[in-house]
Amino acid sequence: MDTPREQTFDTYGEYRAALIGALENAQQTVIVFDPDLRECGLESRQGIAQLERLCSQSTRRDALRILLHSTTWLQQDCPRLTRLLSHYAHCASVRTADAGARIWSQPFLIADDRHLVTRFHQDLPRGKSSAEVAGSLAHLATQFETFWMNGEASSVGTPLDI
Repeated sequence: MDTPREQTFDTYGEYRAALIGALENAQQTVIVFDPDLRECGLESRQGIAQLERLCSQSTRRDALRILLHSTTWLQQDCPRLTRLLSHYAHCASVRTADAGARIWSQPFLIADDRHLVTRFHQDLPRGKSSAEVAGSLAHLATQFETFWMNGEASSVGTPLDI
């Protein structure tokens, strides 16, 4: 078994690099909570390439799940990610958190229930990246699942049958 590793970061650039690093290691599932995805870098070429790799190789129907406070930025400023969500609608989805979950202010990404990248508060770049931490993510994962079930399905990336 691998030894748990943790690294801290203080800038949005380091945060985005940590997210891409976690995505590179993801094999089956990625869950993301973020207020609007504005600072996470998923729309970058590297982010899209890693998400596409994950969605094309994963055997899971829930390979990529993204929970947001608002989808406005995603809809207006993320054409690559919107296209990816449409193409992989069978295994990728976006939901908007209900009003009760809008107080949640700790953005994070969990890959394969083993890798965590989180900012300590949505308004600040400071955070940490942890690898090989299976089992210690239960609190965040449970919170995500609760908010996911209560969230509203988003039409972002949903193919239109016209």
